[in-house]
Amino acid sequence: MARTLLILNNPTLVVADDEAGLALGEAFECQITSAAITPVPTTTTVPATGCAPATTSPGKTGYTLELAWLQDWNAPGGGLSNYAFTNDTLPKWFKLTADKNAAVADQVVATGQAYVVAGALGGTFGDGSPAATTASWPMLDAPTITTPADVLAAAAGAELATSGSKSK
Repeated sequence: MARTLLILNNPTLVVADDEAGLALGEAFECQITSAAITPVPTTTTVPATGCAPATTSPGKTGYTLELAWLQDWNAPGGGLSNYAFTNDTLPKWFKLTADKNAAVADQVVATGQAYVVAGALGGTFGDGSPAATTASWPMLDAPTITTPADVLAAAAGAELATSGSKSK
């Protein structure tokens, strides 16, 4: 199988109060340096008994929206820094688009809900570098990830071809 890449040349993050608002929500793209949806595994430990050692069983995976951005407190409206500060702990909808300039059929888009967490104010003094911050926004549930239709069709075709060629 040929190698494929997800290149984040022109990503965008849109946040809104509700899912419908994502169409016109507030876009933060020029300050964000990193955005990733990270799975957070959960497990339950089953204690040891006289007959079996302790084991760990998987639970439903949680997710976190991991963000890093250049602090933009002096932007009109306070930018993402002020948005995160004023909406701290509130559930908001988000849409993360890997490349906003790609043809619509080629876009990878994730949507979901996350609790907003404020970022830092300030940073290292005197080195001339811009102040940056990070925040982990816990998600309420698994994201919805939309991939290009041709990728899904190719994957389904490959699965059918593989399952059809198995010997019995």
